[in-house]
Amino acid sequence: MNLFPVSDGTSDHQVLRETLDEIQLADELGFDSIWLAEHHFSKYGILGSPVNFGMAVAERTRRITIGTAVLVLPLHHPLRLAEDIAALDVLSGGRVRIGVGRGYQPAEFAGFGIPLEESKQRYQETLEILRLALSQENFSYHGQIFHYDNVTTYPRPHTPGGPPILQGTVSPDSFRERGAVGESIITSPNFTPLGIMQKNFSLYRQSMRENGFDIADYELPFMQQVWCGEGEAGLREAALAAMNYYKSVGKVIPGSEEAIEQERSYYAAVAKNIELLTLEQTLTHGGNFGSAQRVIETIEMLREQLGINHYIGWLRIPSLDRRAALRSMEEFAEKVIPHFRAQEKADAAPVAPPVTEAVVG
Repeated sequence: MNLFPVSDGTSDHQVLRETLDEIQLADELGFDSIWLAEHHFSKYGILGSPVNFGMAVAERTRRITIGTAVLVLPLHHPLRLAEDIAALDVLSGGRVRIGVGRGYQPAEFAGFGIPLEESKQRYQETLEILRLALSQENFSYHGQIFHYDNVTTYPRPHTPGGPPILQGTVSPDSFRERGAVGESIITSPNFTPLGIMQKNFSLYRQSMRENGFDIADYELPFMQQVWCGEGEAGLREAALAAMNYYKSVGKVIPGSEEAIEQERSYYAAVAKNIELLTLEQTLTHGGNFGSAQRVIETIEMLREQLGINHYIGWLRIPSLDRRAALRSMEEFAEKVIPHFRAQEKADAAPVAPPVTEAVVG
């Protein structure tokens, strides 16, 4: 996962170039996917166009999948976005996964002159148009905001029907609704108690089952901040960086006057929890921090309890020393990835027929 924050002592140019180098290293180390965040108008995250940055990634890497986590759909023109996604899919040879979301930062909507109260409708219409544009060579669409007749976007995507689209999902209702129609999801529930996550994923699986979808056919991506290494000093340094990041989130989420009325209580609770956050809470609930064995055990627990089969490690934690983050990344690649690769290989091995003995009487 890559947020592209700019902290004191770094420049925009440095962040972009170093992140590209880190992604190339991830490809060489054997990571399966990288994920690029979209943000605007603040140093919280300076990448406004993950799809365009993905073009550079496609040319610098050989096998790694290029994901967005997430594109803020209400801020995009749907046809131009479809063109850019298809071009990235072509240049990467089909190595694209598109995570999408509705967005939540008032300053981003204000900067583009888009009313925050329109976000739900714009999100839904843009998502519907994206799916049509990437899967059909000619389509028409008439919504409340967008209207098109007999449109075809070019280039056509490399992947038949277009790259997979995953929707950022948080609330129980969203898990249930997306499971009911077989829609793929992506989530990052830091500080959400395991019991609540179990209920949400259970709702998703149950809705899929009731509506004839087989969850075995789906990836279930789950993102956490990760530090993998030895030593108490490094562990606490990583947790402190994670805590500082969460504190920064409190500065960009909607205030009571800015949030959509139905969501004001949710954001108020989030802001209060962030304000009261301690280092010890971050260590235990803010991510996956510790030795390679501890990181493995956490991932195995998430797989067992939630069914997670695509783990996204946010190893480049904002404000964490870059050298410490790279060491953690290499430790993860050296010890964690091989553990799960070996399990995959064992699971895929053919089962030998039972041995029978002939009894001579």
